[in-house]
Amino acid sequence: MIQNRKTVSVNGRNYAWPEAPLVVICCDGSEPAYMEEARAKGLMPNLDRMIGKGESRLGLSAMPSFTNPNNLSIVTGRPPAIHGICGNYLIDPETGAEVMMNDPKWLRAPTIFAAFQKAGAKVAVVTAKDKLRLLLGKGLVFDGSAIAFSSEKADKATLADNGIEDARRLTGLPVPDVYSAELSEFVFAAGVELLKTMKPDLMYLSTTDYVQHKHAPGSPKANEFYAMMDRYLGALDAQGATVVIVADHGMKDKH
Repeated sequence: MIQNRKTVSVNGRNYAWPEAPLVVICCDGSEPAYMEEARAKGLMPNLDRMIGKGESRLGLSAMPSFTNPNNLSIVTGRPPAIHGICGNYLIDPETGAEVMMNDPKWLRAPTIFAAFQKAGAKVAVVTAKDKLRLLLGKGLVFDGSAIAFSSEKADKATLADNGIEDARRLTGLPVPDVYSAELSEFVFAAGVELLKTMKPDLMYLSTTDYVQHKHAPGSPKANEFYAMMDRYLGALDAQGATVVIVADHGMKDKH
C-alpha cells in the first residue's frame, strides 16, 4: 500500500512518491496512429475517458529506436549514453564476439524500480519476453516486496528468481506462443491481478510488438489488439491506479 511520501533520487533526478498505485505501460512499437485509428472507431472508450481526465502528448524515442535502449531509458530516466544499453547487439570487448545486449551486466545505471524498492516501495515488473525482464529486474531483491517475470516464461517463475511461483496461476491463461498477440495480453491480465493481490506502489508492464510488425494502423487485427488493451486499461483504472501509457518506438511501413 502507499504509505510513504518521500522523494526518491536516482540517476541525478528526483521522483515523487506516487499518490496512488502507479502503472506504467510500455506498448512496444505503438506508433500513435494505432491508437488514433482505434479511438476513431470507438474501440478505446476507456482510454478516451482516461485522457479526458488526464492528458495525451507526443514524444520522440531515444536513439537508436530499438526496444531495449528505450525501455531502459524509460526505467532509468536517462539516455543510452548514460545507462549503457545502446542497441540490440554489441562486440564484447573482452572476447571480441558479437553478443545480444540483454545481459544485465551491460546496464550501467540503476533502475527507478530498484531505487523505489530500497526506499520501501512494493514493485512489480511484467514483460512479454524474458530477455527484457532480465534487464528490467536488475537490482530488485525478491524478498516479498518485488516481483519480476515474463509471459514467455510465466510457468517457470520461482520465488528466488522472480518473487512469484508459477505466474500462470495469476491469470488462469496458458503460457502464450512467443509470436502472438496473446503474449502481450498475458502481461495486461497479470498486471490487473497483481494490482488486486500484491497492491504494488509501482508497476511496469511491457508488451511485444508482434502485432505492430504484422498489421498496419486501422487494420482489423491491429484494432482487435487495441480493443483488447482498452479492456485491461479500464480494469486498471477502475482499481484507482494512475496509468501512464508510453511506446518504446514507433513503426514505419516496410516494403
